[in-house]
Amino acid sequence: MKDKINIPIPKVEDLDALNKRRETYAAKRDLQASEFNLAISKRIEAEAMNLIKCNKCGKEFPSGDSTDPTLTCPECINKSDQES
Repeated sequence: MKDKINIPIPKVEDLDALNKRRETYAAKRDLQASEFNLAISKRIEAEAMNLIKCNKCGKEFPSGDSTDPTLTCPECINKSDQES
């Protein structure tokens, strides 16, 4: 058995350092939350616009109100018309 028992003594922390650390943590947390909220709002807006990804260039474009949505964006369609 041990003859000596070690009891950890909590160190006294400087209140200014503690407050600074809490403010830094809160600022990082608020920044991260605002980035998440921005990403969520962009995704919701994109879903509302019904974006379709172009099969040629990969750009996303709104499908519009047409009954026959094409998978090619208007820019690629214009390019192919100009080349012909």
